[in-house]
Amino acid sequence: MFASQRLGFRIARREAWRYKGRSALSIVLLGLPLLAVAIAASAYDTVSLSDEETAEQVLGSNEAYIEFSTPGAPLTQHSWNELWPYYDMEDYEDPGRAVTDQEILATLPVGSWIAPYTPYSGSGETSQVETPDGLGNIFTFGYNLGDAAYEDAGLVYREGSAPGRGEVVLSTAAAEYLGLGVGDDLSVDGGRGSGEHEVSGIVEMPWDLNGRFAIGGMFPAQASGWLVDTDEPLTMDQALALNELGLTVWSQSLLDTPPSGEYASTSIAMDQSELAIFGLIVVVVIMEVVLLAGPAFAISARRRTREFALMSANGATPGQIRTTVLAGGVLFGVLAAVAAIAVGIGLIAVGMPWLEQLVGHRSAGLQVLPALQAALVGVAIGTGLLSALAAAISASRINVVEALTGRAGRRKGSKRLLLIGLGVLAAGIAAGLVGVAVWSVPLLAAAIILAQLGLVACTPSLLTFAAKLGKWLPLAPRMALREAGRNRGSAAPAIAAVLGVVAAGMAFSMVVSADSVRTAADQEQLLSQGDMTLTMYNNLADQGEVDWDAAAAEAEPILESRIGDVDLVPVTTYTPDDGCGAVAEEPGKAVDCQWTFVRPEENRCPYWAVEIADQDDQRAAAEAAREDERCDETPNDFWGSLWDVPGSTDPQIVAAYTELEGEELDEAVAVLEAGGVLVTDRFAITDDGTLTFQQTLTVYEEETGVQGDEETEEREVAIPAMYVDRGQLGANRVFFSPDAAEELGMTPGVWQQVFLVEGAGEVDAAAAEGLAADFDQELAGGDVWASFMVVDYTDDFMFYFTIAVTGLCALIALGATAVSTGLIIAEQKRDMATLGAVGAAPGLRKRFAMWQTTVIALFGAGLGTVAGVIGYAVIREALNRPLQWEYPFPSLYGWELPWASFAIMLLAVPLVAAAGAIVFTKATLPSERRIT
Repeated sequence: MFASQRLGFRIARREAWRYKGRSALSIVLLGLPLLAVAIAASAYDTVSLSDEETAEQVLGSNEAYIEFSTPGAPLTQHSWNELWPYYDMEDYEDPGRAVTDQEILATLPVGSWIAPYTPYSGSGETSQVETPDGLGNIFTFGYNLGDAAYEDAGLVYREGSAPGRGEVVLSTAAAEYLGLGVGDDLSVDGGRGSGEHEVSGIVEMPWDLNGRFAIGGMFPAQASGWLVDTDEPLTMDQALALNELGLTVWSQSLLDTPPSGEYASTSIAMDQSELAIFGLIVVVVIMEVVLLAGPAFAISARRRTREFALMSANGATPGQIRTTVLAGGVLFGVLAAVAAIAVGIGLIAVGMPWLEQLVGHRSAGLQVLPALQAALVGVAIGTGLLSALAAAISASRINVVEALTGRAGRRKGSKRLLLIGLGVLAAGIAAGLVGVAVWSVPLLAAAIILAQLGLVACTPSLLTFAAKLGKWLPLAPRMALREAGRNRGSAAPAIAAVLGVVAAGMAFSMVVSADSVRTAADQEQLLSQGDMTLTMYNNLADQGEVDWDAAAAEAEPILESRIGDVDLVPVTTYTPDDGCGAVAEEPGKAVDCQWTFVRPEENRCPYWAVEIADQDDQRAAAEAAREDERCDETPNDFWGSLWDVPGSTDPQIVAAYTELEGEELDEAVAVLEAGGVLVTDRFAITDDGTLTFQQTLTVYEEETGVQGDEETEEREVAIPAMYVDRGQLGANRVFFSPDAAEELGMTPGVWQQVFLVEGAGEVDAAAAEGLAADFDQELAGGDVWASFMVVDYTDDFMFYFTIAVTGLCALIALGATAVSTGLIIAEQKRDMATLGAVGAAPGLRKRFAMWQTTVIALFGAGLGTVAGVIGYAVIREALNRPLQWEYPFPSLYGWELPWASFAIMLLAVPLVAAAGAIVFTKATLPSERRIT
């Protein structure tokens, strides 16, 4: 047995060396998807940090980071290995006391030190600074960089040194954004720290490479928590003592502590879902590789028919012939894997600085995920074997006499293969349905595999049927269809190659498209797409009143300079007045007033009354909620106090915020004029047609903001209401009339004024960007800051990302089409020469090649699209599974079809392939003597 295998590998090696071009094509077809996996695996492992590496990068040589949840309120921490730990509290009420640094240090080992620290990218106080293009914003921190804790945490000076009095340091990203270097002056415009400050250094935080921030003593000394430096590791008892003070703990010595409570089971469920998704993606990639490389082996085996016949005539068994073909698959698989891994790792090594900049943090060095790379070699060998399997079986069944005489007959199409293909396709669909019902990842993977194999098995019969339609077509397409039907052994693998690539591309494109739709659904919808607003912000604080009309008059010429005549329609927004008229009885205290609206008791979702102890309770409660129409709440619904609520009785403003028109708009305006409100929650309206608002009055210390000991007062007010479609009116979900706002004690906001920009028609992107830049400035003598915006809920990035994914797959599909067609044309070289010998014009041969390419591309793209839709259906279930147990219900992955991707695959790929074939096909070939 081993001697036969050695012989097979020796023949495969010599054959590969003899036909270098064909071998290179086979290796490329096998290696391209493997290269993508190798690059992705190396990039992922390089930029992904373990819990220990993350802690080391953020904390450096410091022991821990601690942060308040609620000062003085004990908490139970369930996870210890992440910056955002999971915890819960028995009592979420603020105890109203401050925790001092001395209390914190008393729980830590002797000799410990704490320093203010904010380890979150994109956080901190915001300051307005001068930029080369005008004004911009950067984050500011008031750290004392003389404290060694910050350099111990990883802060690195790229240039210069620590700031002295009146000096600042800038991050690398901020220095590039502002065009400043060491010795230049940073100009801060307004607020604490305003003025010019010399830049003493350029710094970098390894976990925030893209953060634009400045550090200096003139900025507010505020931070989200503290770095903790200790002489000895923090113990669990000390961490629990910090929990009692209301602090969460992220300590390098406690990273291995297992999670507890509900978080443990929830994290396991999420890990299983993510593993299922990754597994299904791997299955799609493997199927793509198998089908992509298959035609090269099939056509190679057909070209070696005479060689295999000679082997049989000299005593080789069918098994030995199969071994010879399969040895080529193993050889090419190993070569493809080695080349793909070497090139993939090399590219990541060269591009590591760019990759780190892309993800925004330093890596822990080049990591190649060796387990996956080793598995990749095994996958390559397996896919090479699978790709060569059909060719090996076909080669072992050749008729020796027909092959040696050069007159190998054509097998008649078999209906049995069509029935087998339909059966396998049906089995795949059934496996998918059962896999979803019982949640079996192997069955879901089998569904993807069987669906694609079933379509591949049906291809020869489809070609036979299509060939019969050729009699109604002109000569060149008729010849192409009949040749595809006659030479199914070569055409079917070629179509399968395109099918595999298109299936993978369509499945991924549909995932990206559905995800972008989910993102759009989760956005706050306040105004209609394309509406324009001009928002002015009060810069005077308590120093006086803003003349909004004067500011609007100053803004109108700026608008009209770019978009013509406009009309600025002011929109009043209402906010609870200080205390809503209530006054604290004790000096030094104030009253906070908050308004919310509530549903009647009978209309509330029963989910909120269920006690959830574990994951099973969560699932049962979520399932019950899906069956109850009252449980229609979403994560977008705002549960806090009403703030900046728009209100008016002007039909133009009402229509802008609700998209109502005609009689519905008239009805809404009538409700508002009668002192009512509009609301997007239909279950919040009582049987009497009113909406119940609940007022909460809380007494707090004016100096500290801490809630006092006084009892919270509540009262309810019922106001007539009308329901408008869910999804409008933004997070507040309500639109006021002036009378309703007055009844609730809410007053027009003084900190901003919104204007609808009407009458300009549709504004192009250039004008919108120009106006956004024009209004990034102060108006009315500095009293207000203006901001222009065109409402846009679309996500251009996701659209172009979908096109990029589809384009990449289309490029590979074009390559597969070109290679497969080229191999077929090479195999038909004698037939093409015969055409020339009997008088066929050179142009006919070019058109014949073009239509052969078109047939392969169209069949492959069409069947691949069907397979991709089936694959997406399976992946969609895996993506939706962890989401369906949550409440309020998140948006699930739906069936939004990426029509641009369909157009690229079904139209652009065949057209480009046809154009390429007619350009690169030789019109004339020398005549050759047939073997007799």
